[in-house]
Amino acid sequence: MNDQQERGQALNISESFIVQAPAGSGKTELITQRYLKLLGCADQPENVLVLTFTNKAVDELKHRIINALNQVKMTVPTEQHKLTTFQLAKQVMEQSRKNKWDLLNHPSRIKIVTFDSLSSLIVSRYPSLDQLIPPRTMTDSYESEEIYKKVAENTIKNIDDKDYTKCISTVFLYLDNNVERFCKLIVHMLKKREQWLTKLYRQGVLNTKSLEQTAQEIIIDHLKVLRKTANEILSPKFFNLLRTNKRDDINKILKLPNCNLEDLSQWQSIAELLLTKDGNWRKNVDKKIGFPPELKEEKAYLKIILEELGSASSFKKILNDLTNLPSAFIEKSTSVHINDIAKVLKLSVAELNIIFKEQNVQDYSEVLMQAIAALNSREEVSDIALMLDYQIKHLLIDEFQDTSYSQFNLIEKLVENWSLDDAKTIFLVGDPMQSIYKFRESQVGIFLQVIKNSIGNLKINSLTLTSNFRSNKSIVDINNNIFTQVFPKENQTLFDAIQFSKSSSASQKESINAVNFYPFNIGQDVRESEKVIDIINDSLRDDSEQEIAVLVRSRSHLKEIIRSLQFHRINFEAIKTEPLIENLFTKDLISLARALLSLSDKLAWLALLRSPWCGLLLKDLLIISESKEITIFHQLQSNQLSEDGIKRSQHLYHAIEEVILSEGKFSFVERFSYALSKLSADNELSEQQRIIKAQFLNVLNICEVNQTLNIKAIQLMLQDKYAPSQLAQVKLMTIHEAKGLEFDTVILPGLGKSGKSDSLALIQFQEIANNNILLAPIKSASEKNESQTYLYLQYLKKQQSHFELMRLLYVAMTRAKEKLYLLGSIKKTGKVNSNSMLAFLSHYYEKKIEDLESESEVIIKESKAPKLSRYKKLTLISKRNINENQSKNNTNNIELIYRSALGSIVHYYLEHNEFDPSIRSIEIKFEEYGLPKKLIKSYCKEVYDLLQNTSSDEDFDWLFKKRVSTEVEAEYSSFNKTVIIDRLFIEDDVLWIIDFKTAPLGKGESISSFIERQKKSHLKQIIEYQEILEDIFKLPSRLAIYCPAISQLIIL
Repeated sequence: MNDQQERGQALNISESFIVQAPAGSGKTELITQRYLKLLGCADQPENVLVLTFTNKAVDELKHRIINALNQVKMTVPTEQHKLTTFQLAKQVMEQSRKNKWDLLNHPSRIKIVTFDSLSSLIVSRYPSLDQLIPPRTMTDSYESEEIYKKVAENTIKNIDDKDYTKCISTVFLYLDNNVERFCKLIVHMLKKREQWLTKLYRQGVLNTKSLEQTAQEIIIDHLKVLRKTANEILSPKFFNLLRTNKRDDINKILKLPNCNLEDLSQWQSIAELLLTKDGNWRKNVDKKIGFPPELKEEKAYLKIILEELGSASSFKKILNDLTNLPSAFIEKSTSVHINDIAKVLKLSVAELNIIFKEQNVQDYSEVLMQAIAALNSREEVSDIALMLDYQIKHLLIDEFQDTSYSQFNLIEKLVENWSLDDAKTIFLVGDPMQSIYKFRESQVGIFLQVIKNSIGNLKINSLTLTSNFRSNKSIVDINNNIFTQVFPKENQTLFDAIQFSKSSSASQKESINAVNFYPFNIGQDVRESEKVIDIINDSLRDDSEQEIAVLVRSRSHLKEIIRSLQFHRINFEAIKTEPLIENLFTKDLISLARALLSLSDKLAWLALLRSPWCGLLLKDLLIISESKEITIFHQLQSNQLSEDGIKRSQHLYHAIEEVILSEGKFSFVERFSYALSKLSADNELSEQQRIIKAQFLNVLNICEVNQTLNIKAIQLMLQDKYAPSQLAQVKLMTIHEAKGLEFDTVILPGLGKSGKSDSLALIQFQEIANNNILLAPIKSASEKNESQTYLYLQYLKKQQSHFELMRLLYVAMTRAKEKLYLLGSIKKTGKVNSNSMLAFLSHYYEKKIEDLESESEVIIKESKAPKLSRYKKLTLISKRNINENQSKNNTNNIELIYRSALGSIVHYYLEHNEFDPSIRSIEIKFEEYGLPKKLIKSYCKEVYDLLQNTSSDEDFDWLFKKRVSTEVEAEYSSFNKTVIIDRLFIEDDVLWIIDFKTAPLGKGESISSFIERQKKSHLKQIIEYQEILEDIFKLPSRLAIYCPAISQLIIL
């Protein structure tokens, strides 16, 4: 699988290409070589433009280019790929000398920019006529979020305007008069307005017909696929058989149905005939589906057909998906809701534009929309190139698989007038198998669309690279074997389903045990983290210079591993894992800022006195805190403190006295910076602290410029930032952060963990190719069921998430050069969590999973003491109050109280949806209950394991799904009885009553025995709950007990 021919083609600068470059294929070097070759033939450097997505990517690519140009002065390399780059760079330097570009001294002429930068450049060339000063683009998410919230509030105020009274009132009623939900709807939709605004409205008018047309196209496309598949499977004999059926909807199907909307019902009848309600092939043929007993031969023949269909899994899925399709037509009630919501959304955009104008700001969405609008304006612009500082002749786009529809629209406008005759080219490079940024609105389907249809008038040739220069042959071969089975067999643009493309290792080096899999029982996070430590130690013993990466799906999955690394004193570099606001130095900076902002902020001043800058002892702190002086600052010269306290307080006083007295003379940032320099000179700070200081000063500066200098704004701006990490060989990061990187050894723990379930969106919408959109609101408070289109969009997003998770695993497993370690937890039932990355590997490692033996733990039997109220803290009996005779008799009772305390703590976390608390927070709760210190560690572990079992359960998403009707720890009274219900909710007009039981599995007890024991113990109690609640809610109910010890929901 040598791809040298494809790499050579990619350097043909007279043609346009889209290149699929899998992991480790040298994508960045290829785009570097193409750019250098174009530059070596260009009239001006500005003729060649490279687009990418992040400033980090811009810096990396520029560094590559400049480094290649500098290498021309060095020795000629011998390796072929380096020699190619060297020769191309030499041509560029010659062109630079001849045309007096002087690129090395003027690197700004190397045009590599982000989409945002290009949009800003286009907009800056055509500013608004009524804006003398260009608006500032908001770069901080906090600032834009605050504006969106303000817009939501302003939108509500329009309720008294007769033009908007009806639509706002209707939307409020639709959302059950919930102001918070109304504001969330506005904020959510404003963030993504570039996706729907121009598509939902045509010439400023709502276009519901386009919504219906989009839905109909989706249905027809699905029927086309179904017909093509059915044509290969269902013979004419099958349709002859249907004529004998006793059901009118089936015996009228005389041949294979067509793909029009009116044919949908026939396809649905065929699906109902062949499939059961749970989506499997039928085994029984009876009168329910139109074949009564007298049709013996026909029934027998249909059974034969059904047996033959057993292996047709693709056909089965396509048939099942008929039930998930959107409605072809918008119902009248839904149309009214959409019209009202659309009018409110349009009003909110108008309110947003008012605030933008008042504050002279804009967000990235606004810049992108204005750039596209500017390129659309044919009256003002005769040639797109005139809108730029230079004329683009060649466009290169890196990581093309991450393009959004709006960004693709911008690309289309840029090359709209390009033709095959004017020698202009486009070069798109990326890897759809590594598309993992759906949360940034990337649309991997665009990659497939361009391969199929090109762009505009251009002819774009498709190339696929196959060589992997990163991983050894063993890793490449195993990844090929795994992902050939995991990835879908064909591309499906709408579902973001991407076929797998095999790679071949450029190296023939093989490694024994290059890929290793270690399964664990669920709840064994500590054992799993200890295994990670063993792997790291063994790896460093084999090669002390190698780089090791621990990659996880979510930052929360690193908690136990970080604790283990710290315990074993292994240095590590945690990349974007520690929130900046949680860093101790940041907390000290916040205290200093609060103190300088307000002399009366007593809490901030006390924190400042305890910080390393003062370090006042507690006894001195007590004296100051109890003083009746107006402010703590004025007490810093008090002679009532200890000798040590006087020295420390005097030091702080002299450091900040000048700053306090200079208020109004200098900016707050200047005063804060001066105070900080007095308290800690730069040479006294670590490298990490210096970076944090710079980040913090930047936040203060933004707040001061925006006139939002208050502690709330400062803290909110710090929330999405991370503390810099110390350099080390062992690196900890998320898989997203690791994309584009490579390491000698890669460890992937927590593969059995599931991700967070998505909450129900108030409006579901999906951008479709060709500037179409599909949209549906959530059901109103008065409606029983979601609309079919809403359910379809929900299903579509679920499928897209499923395929993206698949690609995330591919990204993770292709980072390794020499060794790859996979670790994940299996349920006690032997099943793998369906929403985990391990689910994709379970087939490949089936034997190892089957061989995993459950380990029995010695656990004290469940307490039979009555459930304690969880609204009060329980204080255990002090040992001083127990005499010697009582001690023996009370031992068992104390143990029961311990178990009750454990149950109360687990219930607390379940009530607050906290499934991954820190061990320290659990310890604190046990300390509050008065548990002896020697027992706390083991009880903490049990609590943590029970919570982990719960969050990893396959019923977790359903059980803890956000519903309007959900109530936790709810107190109800009826029949002169009062009960506290752990969790209840209404679904499909059925009241679900859930009781949590933290009982442990007895020693040697089977799961089935445990379940029977729980039913027997609690059935009477939960039936009492049922009687009371059915009397109150007047609804039929279902009962269930959830047992975290076995990760199982027991339906009674």
